[in-house]
Amino acid sequence: MLLVYGIYNFRPKRTAFRNDYCLFCGRARRSEQIRSFDVCHLFWIPLLPLGFRRRWRCTACGRLPHVPRGTRPAVAWAFLAVLVILGVAVWMIPLTAHDWIFEWVMRVAVPVFAIFTLVHISRVPQGPSLKEKLAAVAPASDTVCPFCGTALLLLSSQGSCPRCGVVRA
Repeated sequence: MLLVYGIYNFRPKRTAFRNDYCLFCGRARRSEQIRSFDVCHLFWIPLLPLGFRRRWRCTACGRLPHVPRGTRPAVAWAFLAVLVILGVAVWMIPLTAHDWIFEWVMRVAVPVFAIFTLVHISRVPQGPSLKEKLAAVAPASDTVCPFCGTALLLLSSQGSCPRCGVVRA
């Protein structure tokens, strides 16, 4: 059965901006904070209100800035576990006369894929942490709103836009 579900984001509004480090882009970028009213839906029918939520989004790629590109380590380890279990099962099943070619291909291919997966997991680059990358990013010092071009009202260390209401974080 096909189950269509997800989250609707009603009335998304840009509320803040800052200089940030986007792990997906791999560079220092500008991020914007989006505030919306989120509702879970099932078959396009809104069911469960989740309330108002705020999330940061990279203005260059549109993704969450602190989520890295690539396969998550837990997913890679789970895939390796499935391959190991499948490899053991393929070797435990006795060969049959009519499928012996397919069975030998599986007996060879599954361990090879498991080895490639293990090599991929072990070669994950260990660079500077997100905390160190964020320390190298200069805070936003704009005096003009980057979204509407209006001069920011500079009250204390934060600036706010009188037209669109965006705050410099």
